[in-house]
Amino acid sequence: MPRKRKAPPPPRSPLQAAGLGLEPQATSTPKPSPGENPRPRARSPGENPRPRTRSPGENPRAAPRSPRSSQSPDNPASSQQPNLAEDEEVFEEIRRLRLERGRLLQKIKVLEQQQHSALTALEELAMLRARLEQAEAERDRLQTELEELRAAQSVCLFSDSEESDGMLDFPGAEKLLSRQSRAADVEQTQEEAAAAGEANPGEPGDAAELQKQVEELTAQNAELVLKVQMLEMFEKDDTNMETSGPDFVPTVLYESLRKEYEELQEKYSRAQAAAEASSIDEPGSEGKPEEVKELGEKTAEGESSKKAEESTDGGGGRGGDAEERVRSLEVQLASTQTELKELREQVQVGVFSVEQTEAGGAGRSSGREEGEGEGEGEGEADAQQLRERVRQLEQELGSAQLGQLEAQLRSSVPRAELDEVRVTMGLQLDQLARERAQVALRLNDALLDLERLRPPAPHGDEEDEEGEDEDERSEESERSERSERSIISEHSLRGAGTGQTLAAVRAELEAARQEASQALDSLWAEREGRAQDALRLQDAVPLVQHQEALVGLSEQLAQTAAELQREAALRCQAQAQAARLQEQLQDAERDLVSREEHEKVKAELQRSVVESEGKAQAAQEALSEKETELKELKSQKAKEQGLVSQEDHEAQRLSLQAEINALTARMADLQRKHEKTCTEVFQVQREALFNKSERQAAEAQVAAVQKQLEELQAQSSHVQQLHQDIQHSQGLIKEKDRKITELSKDVFRLKEALGALSPPLGGVPPPGNPGQQVALQNRVSALTQQLQDCERKHKTVVAIYRSHLLAAVQGRMDEEVQALLLQILRMSSRDQSH
Repeated sequence: MPRKRKAPPPPRSPLQAAGLGLEPQATSTPKPSPGENPRPRARSPGENPRPRTRSPGENPRAAPRSPRSSQSPDNPASSQQPNLAEDEEVFEEIRRLRLERGRLLQKIKVLEQQQHSALTALEELAMLRARLEQAEAERDRLQTELEELRAAQSVCLFSDSEESDGMLDFPGAEKLLSRQSRAADVEQTQEEAAAAGEANPGEPGDAAELQKQVEELTAQNAELVLKVQMLEMFEKDDTNMETSGPDFVPTVLYESLRKEYEELQEKYSRAQAAAEASSIDEPGSEGKPEEVKELGEKTAEGESSKKAEESTDGGGGRGGDAEERVRSLEVQLASTQTELKELREQVQVGVFSVEQTEAGGAGRSSGREEGEGEGEGEGEADAQQLRERVRQLEQELGSAQLGQLEAQLRSSVPRAELDEVRVTMGLQLDQLARERAQVALRLNDALLDLERLRPPAPHGDEEDEEGEDEDERSEESERSERSERSIISEHSLRGAGTGQTLAAVRAELEAARQEASQALDSLWAEREGRAQDALRLQDAVPLVQHQEALVGLSEQLAQTAAELQREAALRCQAQAQAARLQEQLQDAERDLVSREEHEKVKAELQRSVVESEGKAQAAQEALSEKETELKELKSQKAKEQGLVSQEDHEAQRLSLQAEINALTARMADLQRKHEKTCTEVFQVQREALFNKSERQAAEAQVAAVQKQLEELQAQSSHVQQLHQDIQHSQGLIKEKDRKITELSKDVFRLKEALGALSPPLGGVPPPGNPGQQVALQNRVSALTQQLQDCERKHKTVVAIYRSHLLAAVQGRMDEEVQALLLQILRMSSRDQSH
């Protein structure tokens, strides 16, 4: 490309010098148009060619002179000084415009960063909304589960009331109630005799109802606590199964197993203490219900701990479906165990009454009637049937659980296969890393080849476009992230001669970029996986410690199972001995009581049972009447058979005192459980209030973020409008610069034409056409006036542009700018409508 020639400075006139002083700014434009002549001098056909021939010592810049300068040749120095000052002012103005352009570019970059931050804030707001929706869905799910639990609780209460009513059907129930009511009457009579001296037979019934309500509240609280613990365990199991590694066990599972082991030890110690106390107090009867209950709890705890160990041993190789099935089976097991405990408690009421009757019957065999003996035999038969039913249910439950666990083990994945998969995945990741390194090397080679293929720039272009290169370097430093695309576009513009080679290199570069992006994605995924594995291993317990704990637990469980077996053998022996004593008692009663009296008492008992089933109050009254009748019969029999011996009376008193003490202790225990239930309910309410406050805080935070987002959007729209205004102003400035450049070129051509027409200094002007000279002078004056107008307009535009920039930096907008923007909008809407 030929070197662009710069226009010489004007010789004399200040106005022309001011017009031509803007020409260096025009020369700093990127490139001239293809049809533009680099030499601005042009002549008409009738021009005088004499000024071309000059002497060697003549100054070429002194030749073109205007008529005004030829008339005043005495002070050239005074006319050059204003020209230099104006040139300096113009250059200073150009420098200030460039600085303002740089500041404007920085402002645009800051605005783009703010827009990017606004987009990130939008993404964060979307994430917060999603989390809020998840929290609300979780809250709704918990509310539905709570409603289901309440419905199930009401159903269980209804079924319990029906079962408690049905427990009165067997013949031994009346005797149990009568005996307890007698004991309650005796206790109440003693207390009131000490206090006021009068008896109230309805007080034991109220105590029984209060006790029943306390038991119901305790059962409800236990169910709620169990459900909450199950939900917490499910969530912890979800997180722990995801974070468990091949050589570590989660801390939560280890702590739960340790707590279960400590609870099992405590229950075993309590069972031993209860067994010793029962063997000391009453070896044959009173310790059995507590032993049965403790053994049931131990069996349930043993099953749950074994199941937890099995799930721990196989947890490393199971999938998500197996974990869900295990959780569902655990829920079913817990519900079945709770039902089994409730059934055992209901059975214990009958068994306790029958066994107490059996234990106390040996001392009162001489005064017992034949109907009471047969009622006890029937109660014992019903208790045996209930025991057999409980054993059958336990066997069926154990077989079902065993089958389900075997099916889960069959459907699970072995640990060896999981290790193989992990090894293969590690090899694949290493291979991908090597491929990524190769792709990076290929990419560097391709970039070096592109740099070598880049043609050198001509010297003239580097000299004329120095300001343009500086601007391009600043823009390339600001757009460092898109360096590859800018290099490719620059090569495509300047390397037209090497099109085929550049196309091949570009294709290879695109392939290398794709491979590099894939390798980077895989490496990033691998890095995230390793980071997640490291985070998972932070909250884990070593496998060796876990195995040692499991071995200790298994040993303790084995010892406990052996001791339980020994206690079960002892209990069987005691039950066999009690059965033998019962048979002997029944034989003695058959020998002592006649059949007619037995039929009479049996009819009376059946009639009282029918009356008790009709209405609760009628049943209580009937029972009280029957108790009075029994007392009268006993008093009559005592009169007939003689007074009761002192030893029998003392035995009855001791048994009644023991029952009173047991009921008092049980009432205190129930009161303590009721207080514990109240504290747990208060804690649940506090947690609900805390969750509500957290939700309100999250909603307030979301509202604040949304408000901030709206402000950012308003600022972004304002910045975009300012950016558009700035671009429009830049377009106007470029248009004015182009017009000024064209006018300066026209003026320069006219000056050369005038210089060619004017005679040399000191000589006689050649004869010519005076009309043509006058026309040319008029044209020069008109062009000078246009140049002054353009210069004034240019200064006005620059002043407005500066005020706009200052207002944009200060964050405000003038009324004139608002009016101009409204006018632009109206014009654009009018153009679009046309």
